[in-house]
Amino acid sequence: MSAWGMHLGPSARRQVLAAIWLVILSGAAWIVLGWYLDANDYTDPLRVWRHRVLVLHGVAAYALLWITGRLYALHQQGNWRAQRNRASGLALSAALLLLAGSGLMLYYPPHEDWRDAFSLFHQISGLLLLLLLPLHVWLGKKTRLLRIHPHSAR
Repeated sequence: MSAWGMHLGPSARRQVLAAIWLVILSGAAWIVLGWYLDANDYTDPLRVWRHRVLVLHGVAAYALLWITGRLYALHQQGNWRAQRNRASGLALSAALLLLAGSGLMLYYPPHEDWRDAFSLFHQISGLLLLLLLPLHVWLGKKTRLLRIHPHSAR
């Protein structure tokens, strides 16, 4: 590892991807279960499952934030100094911060009337993360290939 930037090793990559996929899939499951849930029926078994999925989503999000904090020291600082993949890295970091902030606003809304707006914003930010992560990885691989073989990857 260089102080001037590094790519993620296989173990770190697996941790990041596992946490992100767990967050995305649990969020998607929560949304889909909500489509089939009768909001007025408090005996519906889907309500219990939807709550369990939401708890899983929160725990996975916490793990993702912890992993992201590790990445700041191990991955982001060096690559920022090396001026590598800055735009997509910054966009990815911003999406994660928006998700964390909007998740907190869902848990602790400033006003109950705002919950639906924060929920929609949180869901859209989650879709943004789903698009930004593959873009960031692809751009990182592309720039790394160009650094290693400057004439072959045009």
